[in-house]
Amino acid sequence: MSILSWLPGTFKEMLGHVPTLLFDVVSWTALTKDITLLSRRMMSREGYEETKQRLQGHLPVGVQFTAHSTPLPQMPEAREMLGSKILSLYFRQLKSQGPMFLDLRPQTFGVEDNKICWHPSPLWAEFSATFKAGVSDLYAGFYGQNEERFRKGLEQTGLIHSSWAEADKDHMAHLFRAHFAGALDRSMSFKLSEFQASFQKIFAFLMEKKVKLTTDFMLLGIMLVTLYLSLEELGGEYPVAKIYHEAQA
Repeated sequence: MSILSWLPGTFKEMLGHVPTLLFDVVSWTALTKDITLLSRRMMSREGYEETKQRLQGHLPVGVQFTAHSTPLPQMPEAREMLGSKILSLYFRQLKSQGPMFLDLRPQTFGVEDNKICWHPSPLWAEFSATFKAGVSDLYAGFYGQNEERFRKGLEQTGLIHSSWAEADKDHMAHLFRAHFAGALDRSMSFKLSEFQASFQKIFAFLMEKKVKLTTDFMLLGIMLVTLYLSLEELGGEYPVAKIYHEAQA
């Protein structure tokens, strides 16, 4: 995409991992506006300290903000523990009110003095209220095995529409469940290529249905691809359902 040519390098790198069909199901006018805003925040650090202050009370136990980068641990057990905390942080940010840091890449985390340190980049944003409620219902419905709430979340986020035939709604629900890949009843590993392939199928179906998504999906996409980058690099398998429920407590 030519729009990427003028972006800050770090932001360009993150967007480069987002499934490409996303940019075909989001309004280009809205997309350009939001990408310009996010780029300005990256370069000026506007709102950075305020976002850290807002999120301070939502960090997992043992995680702290730091003003400098710290190295990743080397031992497999420590790396898997860090991965669990990053996954918890993802869910906790979704639960919080207000702005969130989108950049969960491995280079923003480390361990120092037996503390997990997070030095996020200034890439922050806030979901619309409707989308955030939809994401909450989608996850709560899936992990709580509440089909009605799961479907409600799909509709609130714009992934299904009330006017669709039941077969189309069922197909989208199936695609999204397939993306979770058995996370309800077993630990799972994370591969970015599998995430990208899964969401390409979702976006391809939305293109077929001529659906346009809000730019909230770009924000969520950045969070998810950077989460996957971290968990794939750290390795290990994660009890996602357990981590999700603990993050809601």
